[in-house]
Amino acid sequence: MAESARAATAAATAMAVLGLLGACADQSKLRESEQTQLLALLPGRYDNSDQAASDADRGARPPHELIALIIVRVYTPRLGHHVFYAQEMAADDPRRVMSQKMYSFQVDEKRGIVETVYQFVEPLRWRDGQRNTELFTSVVTEDVQAEGCQLLWKKNGERFIGTHDPSVCPDAAGAAPQAELAAGVLSIGDYKFRKTR
Repeated sequence: MAESARAATAAATAMAVLGLLGACADQSKLRESEQTQLLALLPGRYDNSDQAASDADRGARPPHELIALIIVRVYTPRLGHHVFYAQEMAADDPRRVMSQKMYSFQVDEKRGIVETVYQFVEPLRWRDGQRNTELFTSVVTEDVQAEGCQLLWKKNGERFIGTHDPSVCPDAAGAAPQAELAAGVLSIGDYKFRKTR
């Protein structure tokens, strides 16, 4: 009798473990699918002309500067499998570049979709890289510096919300979203961009 009870307990334990493994595999597939959706939405040319016009109409002080943002997918194996180049510039003068960054995405088993943002050590070397994406195959880790806080992306309905990772940024616990992405719309901080192409 004791032997059959042990066998039943072992069988129940094995079934529970298999159930957990199946749930983990399902969760991993869901996160991979969500990352694929996010990565498909992200690339394009954006600007915040609607926001700048609204600021002007309301007399907001200081108004948001009129910014254009170009995000292109690049092949940069040393930074990950899903990497983008982002260049921010004045919308009325593309020669006035304000920032250049690399966005690298990966699915982490515990944290979900994780974005690491990199700044260039020598930004001029990579300027206007959206016109020559082959340039980024030569990027090595010494060419960039990771910003301190990673973003954790979660799907919420038809949009994605990115918040700072509290394990990397302890003061970020409960903080407001740092970024939001939906079809044709991207918010970064308090800048609200609309996709123009």
